[in-house]
Amino acid sequence: MPISELFLQRRVEFHETDQAGIIHFSNYFKYMDTAVAEFFRALGLPGPLTKYWGGIREDEIDWPYVRTTCEFRKPARFDDLLQIHIWVKKIGTKSMAFEISFRKGDEELARGEWIVVCCKTVGGQPMGQEIPHNIREKIAVASGSVSGTDAAQ
Repeated sequence: MPISELFLQRRVEFHETDQAGIIHFSNYFKYMDTAVAEFFRALGLPGPLTKYWGGIREDEIDWPYVRTTCEFRKPARFDDLLQIHIWVKKIGTKSMAFEISFRKGDEELARGEWIVVCCKTVGGQPMGQEIPHNIREKIAVASGSVSGTDAAQ
């Protein structure tokens, strides 16, 4: 059955915070990177640096990031347990857009978007290619309201 979303948890660690105990903004991008990686793992595809992800040989696929954004709404603090929700906002011929929400309890602290492009290496350079059928059939676009978030924009 195709998947369209995934839920993760992450506790804010001391080394990820500033002197005031507030998470440094750059860590949201690290968390989003982890969420995308876990989404691909949930598809049943092998992990990084394999034929389906991070590949650099001509018979391998990679998913470089072409756009990332994050809107910060409220601070997360040391030891907060964050609920991370990632879902497929859109799937194109060669790319996918993920939306990622960070919540603490009922409050959304931040929201980001992450766009990846399916590529193969040709002559040492990444070239966009259509998302292979065996991968596309495992992915569904989230429809309607996803857990209180507007995923159908």
